[in-house]
Amino acid sequence: MASAPTKQVVLFPFPAKGHLAAFLSLAGLLHRLLPSTTITLVSTPANVAALRAGAAAAPFLNLHALPFDAAEHGLPPGSDSPDTIIPALIIRLYEAFETLRPAFDGFIASSLAVAGRGWEEDACSADPVPGGPRVVVVSDVFVAWTVEVARRHGCGHAFFVSCGAFGSAVLHSLLTHFPLRPEETTGRVLLPEYPDVVIHRSQVSVRMLHRPPAAGATDHDGGGSQANRRTTFFDRQLPHGYNTDAVLVNTVAELEPAGLAMLARTLKVPVWPVGPLTRDAATDRPDDDDAAVALRWMDAQPPGSVLYVSFGTNGMLRAEHMLELAAALESSGRSFVWKIKPPADEPGHDHHHHNNDSWLPEGFEERVTASGKGLLVRRWAPQVSILAHPSTAAFLSHCGWNSALESLAHGVPIIGWPLAAEQWYNAMVLENLGACVEVARGSGDGTVVGRRRVAEVVETVMGDTAKGRDMRRRVQELRRVMLDAWSDDGGSSIEASQAFLEAMKLK
Repeated sequence: MASAPTKQVVLFPFPAKGHLAAFLSLAGLLHRLLPSTTITLVSTPANVAALRAGAAAAPFLNLHALPFDAAEHGLPPGSDSPDTIIPALIIRLYEAFETLRPAFDGFIASSLAVAGRGWEEDACSADPVPGGPRVVVVSDVFVAWTVEVARRHGCGHAFFVSCGAFGSAVLHSLLTHFPLRPEETTGRVLLPEYPDVVIHRSQVSVRMLHRPPAAGATDHDGGGSQANRRTTFFDRQLPHGYNTDAVLVNTVAELEPAGLAMLARTLKVPVWPVGPLTRDAATDRPDDDDAAVALRWMDAQPPGSVLYVSFGTNGMLRAEHMLELAAALESSGRSFVWKIKPPADEPGHDHHHHNNDSWLPEGFEERVTASGKGLLVRRWAPQVSILAHPSTAAFLSHCGWNSALESLAHGVPIIGWPLAAEQWYNAMVLENLGACVEVARGSGDGTVVGRRRVAEVVETVMGDTAKGRDMRRRVQELRRVMLDAWSDDGGSSIEASQAFLEAMKLK
């Protein structure tokens, strides 16, 4: 009888759509480099069921469901993902995932027992039994507690950062020094670890600028102060970052040398850039009705003529900002595809299924549809297929890292409108690379968005301007850099991936 596999990689993503997509791409990379190694992704039952039902999970990937009942944590039944709940409940999901620790501990123990005899006697050793099984846990930073489980069983551990290196380093610093105190006169937010990095008050979440309410304060849902709970959650997670063996980052060494150095200096562990790990167009579900309509519309447009507009799975604008954006798109005269969602301040709506256009200019959709200049997509936009389409000229984006990499991978310039989290810092990286122009910042009450400014930037990037020509040239250069990172002839991401596997004793 053949012996059981002696090496296994266990992936534990946080189930936001972008995080899952990046982890699935990482699984594909690991399988290419380690074809005989067992690769298992663990999550909650609803997420595992969704992966099994979809086309994203590859046949080589094992899926394991950890027992979880969303209702026990005050979440709607089956709501195991931040993409299916309102923002006010996301902190509950963070906390709920911490309760998965005992089940995850049991899964790791059983994996080691199955993988080889003799392991359990040395389970607390820092090194595996010579010739025995080797299990490495690669987790999301939102389940940082997995470090302790890995240490308890003598497993290797790494974090996989699906965001960029610079954005992750800045966000780590901001969370470490919360609450933030911007300079009164300049609005600058100081980062003690990185004195040369200039961050402005407008580039951080409002909730990070204030102390949370006192413990015991309650919010509208009776679950305690969201701000306080969020703060204590990150206080629990941040120390784990210093106890891991390594950090993998979905970036390219040549794109973010400063960000990678910042992360390594702060965490004091090896940091390996293994990107770009991006979705394939095949995962865009081309048989979906919305996708088919969008791609047929794209086929009818001239090359390099379409602006793609999307703010990601969870990004939402305010109603007044949507009005300004719609007016700018119409006045620009440029063709566009807009993946549209209700505004952030629209009460009582379903963000994924809606037909109420009261927050758009009167007659807007009818006019752009009749003229053939615009297409509004309300359910599913095949983003990778759109970015890969020859008709696409630019991408008005929230600057989520997955979207940024997908845009650069297809040589598409970016018009940046960062909304939250590390997106502001991604926009800084993209602008420094010459691939992006920031048109607006945030979605709060203080955000200033003018239709004239938006229309001017759209024309600058898409038109026959010096800036537009330079951006189009630059994104093609960056696309080549990203391709070369995976060259068998010394590509930086290939070398980093191999170094990681050797350090983890997987090769």
